[in-house]
Amino acid sequence: MIKSKNNIDTGKMIASFLEKKRIAKSVLGTAINRTGVSVLKYTYNSSIQTGILLDICHALKHNFFQELANQLPGDFTMPEKIDVEKQTFDKNQQALIEQLQEENKVLKIQNDLLMKIKM
Repeated sequence: MIKSKNNIDTGKMIASFLEKKRIAKSVLGTAINRTGVSVLKYTYNSSIQTGILLDICHALKHNFFQELANQLPGDFTMPEKIDVEKQTFDKNQQALIEQLQEENKVLKIQNDLLMKIKM
């Protein structure tokens, strides 16, 4: 397999994390339903399938994808992070605006009626 000149060595990244946290490869293997030998092979390879890396992220509760992203040049574009709280706030604000607009219509109609009655 031909490796890209821009390759980031995921094997070294995983091996370093396991060593730093003193996690045995067999323990990680069990957590991701693979053998310790498979995990050893992942650490020797400079690339890994994203599905396997995602399983490892969940097992170790560590975001290797962010670690990869941090190694990319700073001028690369990034997707906007979805702020769920802000979206909920915005939806609530929009609902309140719509409610107040409807209430305003009703009050205008009532005001017009009162003005007609007064005349």
